[in-house]
Amino acid sequence: MAKVKQAIIDVEEEVMSIVQGSTTPSLPEVQTILFKKYFHKADTGYFLDETIVKNAYNKNKAVYEKENDEEYDECRN
Repeated sequence: MAKVKQAIIDVEEEVMSIVQGSTTPSLPEVQTILFKKYFHKADTGYFLDETIVKNAYNKNKAVYEKENDEEYDECRN
C-alpha cells in the first residue's frame, strides 16, 4: 500500500513541476507531456493512468498555487 501512495505522490509532484512554467497547461497538455515522457519506459508507474493524472491535476495544489500565488491549504477542501 505504501508503494501505491508513493507512486501517486510521484505523479502529483510531476504534475506540479509541469505546471510551474510561465503558463498553466490544460489537463490534456499535461497528459500529453507525461505520455511523451513515460510511454517508452518499462516502468511507467501511474504516470499514464488517466484517472490518477486527472485527480492529481484537479486537486493538485500546483494549479492553485500558481494561479493564486499563495500556498494551498489542504483544509480548504
